[in-house]
Amino acid sequence: MASRTVVKAVQDLPGCSRLVWTTIEITKAGRAGQAERALDLFEAMPVKNQVAWNAALAALVDAGRTDWALSFFREMPRRNATSYTSMIGGLSRAGGAAAALARGLFEELPLDQHNVFTLTAMVSCHVRNGEPDKAVELFVTLYGEFFARGMLPNAHTFSSLLKACAGIRSLSVALQLHALIVKLVCEGNRHCFVWNALIDVHAKLGTLSDAEKVFYGMRCRDICSWNIMMYGYSRHKLVDRALDLFRMTRKKDAFTWNIIISCLGENHLGEGALRLFIDLVRLDSHCSRDAKLNASIYTTVLHVCSVMVLLAFGRQVHARTIKDGIGQSNVSVCNSLLSMYSSCGAILDLERVFKEMTVRDIISWNSVIQGLGQNGLGRQALAVAQRALELKMYNGNTFIAILTSCSHAGLVTEGLSYFDCMTEKHGVEPTLDHYISVIDLLGRAGRLEEAYGLLRKMPFAPNAVAWSTLLHSCLAHKNSVMGSIAAQELRALQPDGSRENYERLVQGCGGCSMADEILVGNEKSANHTPGCSWLT
Repeated sequence: MASRTVVKAVQDLPGCSRLVWTTIEITKAGRAGQAERALDLFEAMPVKNQVAWNAALAALVDAGRTDWALSFFREMPRRNATSYTSMIGGLSRAGGAAAALARGLFEELPLDQHNVFTLTAMVSCHVRNGEPDKAVELFVTLYGEFFARGMLPNAHTFSSLLKACAGIRSLSVALQLHALIVKLVCEGNRHCFVWNALIDVHAKLGTLSDAEKVFYGMRCRDICSWNIMMYGYSRHKLVDRALDLFRMTRKKDAFTWNIIISCLGENHLGEGALRLFIDLVRLDSHCSRDAKLNASIYTTVLHVCSVMVLLAFGRQVHARTIKDGIGQSNVSVCNSLLSMYSSCGAILDLERVFKEMTVRDIISWNSVIQGLGQNGLGRQALAVAQRALELKMYNGNTFIAILTSCSHAGLVTEGLSYFDCMTEKHGVEPTLDHYISVIDLLGRAGRLEEAYGLLRKMPFAPNAVAWSTLLHSCLAHKNSVMGSIAAQELRALQPDGSRENYERLVQGCGGCSMADEILVGNEKSANHTPGCSWLT
C-alpha cells in the first residue's frame, strides 16, 4: 500500500523532476536495504534512461542482493562503465567464485570503454578476495594503455594496490607506486588514506625509515596516520619510539590504546601494559568519547593477564567486561577469559565462563578442552571433547587439545583411539603436530619403543620438535640407548645447539660416555629451550 502511495506521488510530478526525484529515491532505497521498494519505483517510471537503470542496479548491489543484481544487469538494454563498476563492486563483496565472475565482466567490457573506476573496482575486488598478485598483474598490464589515453589511477586505486604489495611482499612495486603517488596524488585531508597506506606498506615490508619519511613529511595527518606509524614501531619491537609517538598523539582513540598496550605486552612489558589499561579505564569513567574500552582492548589485556598469570587482576577485568555488557556476548572476549582462567588454573571460573557464553565457536570448545587437560583433568576434557565432536564444533586443533589432555592425564588408550579415528570418522587429516602429540603421549607413558616406531613411520620428515619430544621422554625414563639416538638426530638438525644442553639431556639418560661421542666439536650457544609450564 505504501509503495502504491509513493508511486502515485511520483506520477503527479512534472516529467523531468519526476525522473530525477525517482532516481534519487531508488538510490536511497538501495542504501537502506530496501531492494523491493527500489525496483517498484524503477518499474513505475514511464521513461527509463541509462542513469535510472544504473541507479536501480546500484540499489540492488547496495542492498546485498547480488544474484538479483546480476540478473538485472544481464537484462539491461545498454550497459556502460558505471554499470560494470557497480556490478564488479557487488561481486567483490559476495566473495567465493564471484571474484572470477567479476573478472569475466571486466574483460567483457571493451578496453576503450573502461575508465579509472572500472579498473579500481577490479583491483579492489582481487585484493578483497585474497588475490593480490592478480591485482598487481592487472594494473601492470593495463597501465601503459590507460596512460596513453590519459586515464590515470586515482587515490583509491593506489590504496588498493599498496595493500596488494603488502600481500605479495613486493617492495619494488611498492616503491614504484610510491613515486607515482608523489606525482599524481595531491596531499590533503581528502587523500590522507593514501599516505597512510604508504606508511603501512613500508612498515610491513621492512623499510621503516621510508615509513617515517612519509609520516613526518605529511602536512595533514589524521588519527589513522599516528596509529599506523605506532603499529609499525610495534611490529619492529621499537617500544621506546612507539611510546614516544603515543605520548605525542593528542587525540587518542581506542585503536591507539590497543596498539600501545599490545606493543608492551608482546615485548614482555606486561606491567606497563596494565598500567596503561588502568589509565584508560579512568579516562573511560570520565566519559571520554575518543577512547572507549572495546572488545579488542579487553582481549589484549586478558592475554597479558594470561601470560603473567595474574588471576586477581584478570577477575577485575572480567567484572569490567560484564559491566560494559560484553562479558558474555562477545565470543573473542569470552575466549580470552577462558584462556586466562586456564593459564591461572582457575577451573571453576573457566567452566562458569563457558557455561554462561551466549555464543561459542570452535576456539571456545578447544580452549576448554585444552584448559582442563593441561590442569590434569583429562577425563573432564574428554567429556567436553565428545560434546564438541557430536556438535561438529571441531577442527585439527581440537584433536591436538584432546591428545595433549590424554598425554597429561596418562590416558594412552583413549588418546590412541581418538588419533586412529580422526580421518575415517571425523574427516581430519593428521598433521605433523598430531604425530608429535602422540609421540609425547606414548613417551610420557614409558612406551618409548612405540613412540620411536611411530616417529620413524609417520608420513612426515621428523623435525627438531619431534626428536626433542622423544629425547625428553628418554630423559624422564632413563633410557640411554634411545636417548643417544634422539640426541644425535637432534644435533644433526640443530648443529648450533649447546654442548651443555645436549650433555645434560644425554647424561640424564645415564649415557655419560655417549655424551662425549655425540658432543665432539660442538661449542656454540643454544637456541632450543625445553618447554615448561607455569602450573605443576
